[in-house]
Amino acid sequence: MENIRKVWDQKGSKTAILQMLRVHGPLSRIELTQLTDLSRATISVTINELIELGLVRETELRQSTGGRPATNLELVPNSHIILGADLNHQSWILGAFDLLGNTVETKRLAFSPLTPEAAVQALAGEIPNFIEKLDKSPIPLLGIGIPGIVDTHNGRLLSSAVLGWQQVELGAMLEQALGWPTAVLNRSRARGLSECRYGAGKDYRHMIYIGVDSGIGAGIYVNRELIHGALGGAGEIGHTTVAIDGPLCPCGNSGCLQMLSAAPAMELEARRLLRMGAISSLHLQPGFDLQMLKADDICRAAEQGDELAGQVVSGAATYLGITMANLINLLNPEAIILGGTIPKDCPLYVQTAVKVMRQRAMGQLSASTVVQIGQFKEIGGALGAANMALDRHMSFTHFSAQASIAK
Repeated sequence: MENIRKVWDQKGSKTAILQMLRVHGPLSRIELTQLTDLSRATISVTINELIELGLVRETELRQSTGGRPATNLELVPNSHIILGADLNHQSWILGAFDLLGNTVETKRLAFSPLTPEAAVQALAGEIPNFIEKLDKSPIPLLGIGIPGIVDTHNGRLLSSAVLGWQQVELGAMLEQALGWPTAVLNRSRARGLSECRYGAGKDYRHMIYIGVDSGIGAGIYVNRELIHGALGGAGEIGHTTVAIDGPLCPCGNSGCLQMLSAAPAMELEARRLLRMGAISSLHLQPGFDLQMLKADDICRAAEQGDELAGQVVSGAATYLGITMANLINLLNPEAIILGGTIPKDCPLYVQTAVKVMRQRAMGQLSASTVVQIGQFKEIGGALGAANMALDRHMSFTHFSAQASIAK
């Protein structure tokens, strides 16, 4: 064990290789050399050591156009467990995952009242019980996804209109309660990170994730790494202005995207039209109550051909399509991944947004941009947060200790 640590401290090659395999998935030795700037000799020696430790394995041969085919190297499934949690309303989704993004265990934790102290107590209090159900101890790191503006560098929630919290040292509170380094990031950015590395965006290096449900948030990923911005706020497209005289947003601005394209905006517009006497099949739903009308009702009716519902969906999606066009012109991503309940439940919403996007973005840039629906549901935020914890705090000692015990 001492020899392993000595080599590690001298070159840092093991951490570099493990991080590249985590972020990029299976890679050849040549690709690892290019990504890490380590010499071929160092790559060869380090890979052999990692294989001996049971952390890395060679995969099946890849197709080759001639000569000796290269082999891929990948992390060994279930060799280590990482933990992440996603805060949604007044409950946590807590998850355990292996390093390849496979879900090992999940649990929902409700808490009350909606205060930072209650949230931290509920999560920190349950984690020891949660760990007992696992077949191995997790790496002692924790990732947290939470709605709002998050200073990821310092683990601080700056503000969250959804939660009504401001200036909360959430990372420090959890670190004190658990004794583990904790990474905190915006929930949409966490969900996008899981799509980037394991889901609908895993085949792309440069992508944007947009989550649409009760609000709209995004994450920007370059070379499969999340772009944070100065305060962790990069990706707040829900608060970009798309209508100068639009409705007032809780952020204080008028005409924000989420006030025109998110679920509550669709519900308000449908209710307005129905009060004005518009005809719709929504009236025919058993026990119909205008105040209880939800976005999923509108999406379902739109997919069934209801004219009013289709008008509402198309109007909301048009503003999103304009925003997507602006993102393409500004950032030129390979792919845009649409997540959240609205894109997943309403094909018309997606079709309209993509159509408007392609109409308004520069043709060459738009034509090369793929749009896909996210693969992960609720667990995506916890998985992405767990990955961020490793991105920020991973050390080879987390791996070498357990590997030595296993040997």
